[in-house]
Amino acid sequence: MGVDRRRSVVFGEAVEQYEAARPGYPERLVTEVLAYAPDGPVLEVGAGTGKATAGFAAHVSDLTCVEPDPRMAAALTAKCPGVRVVSGIFEDYVPDRRFALLYSAQAWHWVDPDRRWDLAHDALAPSGALALFWNHYIPADDGVRAALGRLAERYGLASQSLHQNEGDRAEESRHLLEDDPRFTDLDRRRYTRTERYDAYRFVTLTGTMSVYRILPPDVRERVLGEVGELVGDGLDLTLTTELALARRI
Repeated sequence: MGVDRRRSVVFGEAVEQYEAARPGYPERLVTEVLAYAPDGPVLEVGAGTGKATAGFAAHVSDLTCVEPDPRMAAALTAKCPGVRVVSGIFEDYVPDRRFALLYSAQAWHWVDPDRRWDLAHDALAPSGALALFWNHYIPADDGVRAALGRLAERYGLASQSLHQNEGDRAEESRHLLEDDPRFTDLDRRRYTRTERYDAYRFVTLTGTMSVYRILPPDVRERVLGEVGELVGDGLDLTLTTELALARRI
């Protein structure tokens, strides 16, 4: 299945909401990824507003970020002025050198599946590391989670990560890399924490998901209103970050 380009570039419509409501990534993940990778320049694919960038930029002096949406790229530049930002899709990016680490946070599934592994291999130096990770957001209360699932089904929203366990993209990536002789030292890690979201922040988070961004504005407003009613005073959200690691031969 190819990439839905319409959905892949809707996040720029909600830059402020994305930055305010989307969670970042554990510092432990950043530390472990950098320990796994050799020293050298770093490349981020699909940097968005810098949710992962900020953590890596604090430890990396040479960081290049590829971001397809110019509105997100502008927010990224303002947030992380020390990094190099390249506007455009990764498929069109031509590396001017080879990187010691290529990482992608919540974005690798937007890269053409027929080309992504070739592109990663070509961008990495020998022994360079590939790190792919995603956040999953699951309400801790089973009743709220079920109610959100029923609401999504009623509006025909079959795929979103706020009420159901999506397929583990990190595990899927690791499985695909097992059959690719160009990569070795495969590893998979998981980081879990819980955060309290009030209704406003949770509704804002929900509204940043691509499946909601592509709805007609009046329908999106109605759906998000119902989401707010369901969560009431707020909810505990279990945040699980899945990480897949591999090393280029």
